[in-house]
Amino acid sequence: MVVITDECINCSACMDECDSNAIYDAGQEYVIDGTSFPAVSDNQTYIAPELCNECKSCIEVCAVEAIVEQ
Repeated sequence: MVVITDECINCSACMDECDSNAIYDAGQEYVIDGTSFPAVSDNQTYIAPELCNECKSCIEVCAVEAIVEQ
């Protein structure tokens, strides 16, 4: 699983890079097949685990190394 840590500076570089559209702004709901799901985090940018294909392109573009595999 790929996650965004507290070190995130909310620069959106990972959002622009994600081909799966799995990365969302803090507090933003995400949608899968027409069903809305609550935000994973209200405090920072996050990755919706059901949408992430673990390509790791977000890890490569993160300026502060705030995206890690768990």
